Amino acid sequence: MHSINIKGQDVELVAPASVADAYDCLTALGNNATRGMAAALGLCARGPHKPAARLKSHSQSDWLRFGGDVIDHYAKQGVALDEWLPQANEAVELVASVVSGTTHDEVTKAEGN
Repeated sequence: MHSINIKGQDVELVAPASVADAYDCLTALGNNATRGMAAALGLCARGPHKPAARLKSHSQSDWLRFGGDVIDHYAKQGVALDEWLPQANEAVELVASVVSGTTHDEVTKAEGN
């Protein structure tokens, strides 16, 4: 766990516990880079200053919507894209570290398929 700072607010970043969530988040990143990075930030953020966005289901469209909600959260606070995107990149690295080394069978098993 480490802390990042977004416009004067400290946000803790924690690697996600779920391999399936990490895999789905990375898939969203492939579909829309900015929303996927925002979804990674939302997935990893902890603490009182984390984005006020929630993943409502685990469908692929909801991962992109979740990323959009994170983008909207920061926009409403007056935080420009370039002010949170570097921290989102750190979150993507944490998400990727969870998937790194796992096999397709392990991800499928974690998804319950």
